[in-house]
Amino acid sequence: MTGPQRSYGTHILVVLALTNLVSYAARNALFAVYPDLTARYGIDDAQIGLLQTVFMIPHAAATLGFGWAGDRFDRRRVIAVGMIVASAAGAFGALGSSYLGLGISRALVGFGTAAVVPVANSILGQIFEGPQKASRLAVFNLGLFVGGVVGFAVGAALGFPLVVVTLAVPGVVLAAMVAALPVPPPVALPVVLPVALASGAGAGKRTAWRDFTAMVRLFLADARVLLRIRTLRWLIASTTVMAFAAGAYNAWLKEFLVRDKWMSNEEATSLLALALCGGLSGILVGARISDRLRRRSPSGRLWVIVIGMALTAPCASVAILLPAGLALNVTGVATLFFISWYHAPMAATVDDLAPKRLAVAAQGLVIFTMHMIGTAPSSWVIGEISKYASLRTAMWIPTAALVVAAGLMAVATTSFSADHQRARS
Repeated sequence: MTGPQRSYGTHILVVLALTNLVSYAARNALFAVYPDLTARYGIDDAQIGLLQTVFMIPHAAATLGFGWAGDRFDRRRVIAVGMIVASAAGAFGALGSSYLGLGISRALVGFGTAAVVPVANSILGQIFEGPQKASRLAVFNLGLFVGGVVGFAVGAALGFPLVVVTLAVPGVVLAAMVAALPVPPPVALPVVLPVALASGAGAGKRTAWRDFTAMVRLFLADARVLLRIRTLRWLIASTTVMAFAAGAYNAWLKEFLVRDKWMSNEEATSLLALALCGGLSGILVGARISDRLRRRSPSGRLWVIVIGMALTAPCASVAILLPAGLALNVTGVATLFFISWYHAPMAATVDDLAPKRLAVAAQGLVIFTMHMIGTAPSSWVIGEISKYASLRTAMWIPTAALVVAAGLMAVATTSFSADHQRARS
């Protein structure tokens, strides 16, 4: 990149990273306020865990639709609309007095925030195409952990419901900023214009139904093209299992520290903040290592994910067994450090495998399966096991899942080179 190009790319990267940060803060806003939710709604662990599942199901489903739209329409507006929906829904969650109303609010927040990651990954992959792609995507993915810290911190400081109102404001501001970004256009794809609009307002319900079914057929055709890519199928399987593990840790780690390690809320929050700093470092280190290994081997980025998962499992196992103290702090930081290696290499690899005309759809498909099959049930599953056994017993489930994820990703390395060459040809 030349100087002006670098400045233009950096500006887009910063705004999208901030949007990702606020998106994840909204997603994690309730994790630090479980006592408030229990007192306000009279709910148990399983019902608290179900809130994350209610968030993730529409979040996962919407990534497919946003991914399809991002390949065909103005990507800036796709993100902006999603953030406005999420912000309005988050603020709405503070108004209701019922558990059902809170669940509806979380579902809409999940739906809106789904627009950010798949569309932004495709924009950044296009701008920073080359050997440093993962390193640049790592900056965007920092929003995941910084947003996690912000969500926890704001929740711990303000409690519920003020936390969801507070996080709604920057979401609207960033939606306006994203809408004004000078992003490059995507590779052109045919846009199916609604026949009802083209024919006038009186075209009728049958015409509108034809429009909808035509769009669904195009969407399914795109998905079939992507699922023919062998490496992408193995990557989807691996990242789905990883997402289950990460979602379980994310939702229940603080409660585990309080209940099993007998830490105070303040001590648990401090350890999580320290561990999340390890996660931030892991995103940057994993991206840098993956770009270096990519120069030596076509599947270098995938091997970084394999190594990261393989190192996370023993660190998490030791952390489950240790009592509160310095050793637990060290292993907790190490767990989040290594588990974070996969974020940027995964996004860069999906971009490498997808035909350019389906860059956003590929990101959306991977994120859909990760969250719908992996993240969505994870919080509820751990809550159910905790309800009938113990939270310590439940925490072994995501730890074992990491080993499975590493094995599946190792299989993905065997076909990457051929699939990458085919995508670029």
